[in-house]
Amino acid sequence: MQKKQAPIGIYDSGVGGLTVWLALRQLINEDLIYYGDTAHVPYGDKSRDQILLYSHNIIHFLEEKKVLAVVAACNTSSALALPVVRVSSGMPIFGVIEPAVEKAIASTRNNRVGIIATVGTVNSGSYQRSFQQFAPSTEVFAQGCPKLVPLIERGEVEGLLVNQALHEYLDSLIDWGMDTLVLGCTHYPFLLPAIKRIVGEHISIVDPAWQTAKNVYDWLQGLPNVEEHEVPSYQFWVSGSPEEFQKRASQFLGFTLAQVGGHNQVELEPRELRDFLGQLWPAWRGDQDDSMEK
Repeated sequence: MQKKQAPIGIYDSGVGGLTVWLALRQLINEDLIYYGDTAHVPYGDKSRDQILLYSHNIIHFLEEKKVLAVVAACNTSSALALPVVRVSSGMPIFGVIEPAVEKAIASTRNNRVGIIATVGTVNSGSYQRSFQQFAPSTEVFAQGCPKLVPLIERGEVEGLLVNQALHEYLDSLIDWGMDTLVLGCTHYPFLLPAIKRIVGEHISIVDPAWQTAKNVYDWLQGLPNVEEHEVPSYQFWVSGSPEEFQKRASQFLGFTLAQVGGHNQVELEPRELRDFLGQLWPAWRGDQDDSMEK
């Protein structure tokens, strides 16, 4: 398989985007640069302004690494930041919401789709608007799940606390009659065995990681090849502790990452933040005080 001329950048608030990294690694023979904003995980308790700043900083960092495109492997960033940062970016930026909606529409049989996501993603209304745009007859039940990302970031993917949290979020969706469940957070595939035990085999589960990776693969097919049969390289960067990310990533991936680099994010006070965002995007009014999650 041939390679393109530059790496693909991937980012998330923590380890959740590794589900997208894994899918891309299997589908494409390209260099990958992963950035986990572990100093700020979860994104869901941050304001929209903060998520915009973090997303802008990460994309700028990846641009300096000469990436060919960026995958926002984070539903909260896809929902809240991508509509803004795409305006100023000079490269393609892939989100995870549209691919999930596309797959769910194709999967549902009774037009009842359940979504589990962070509170920030649910409150943004991004999934709801996408379904309304592409399949207005589909009923959507979006459930915010504030307990799941912290559990996963601690490495807890099985056990009593996980099962209790999943039942709290899934039981009402099952009773409502969904036949398709969207994992509206890239962390959640790490809970897939536990989720499957609760929802059963009759409910289809949509993992946006695979559909997102396929979209990137399809896009790459239209680009010229410049190098042949080289072994791809993988870089990992985090804004928090490289050692902690290496430990957690190794648990989920099943192998140890050779090296994880550290990169500090810029922190701004609320007034400085609004002024900074206003300079980047004059049309942006940083007057939202809403809090999110992941």
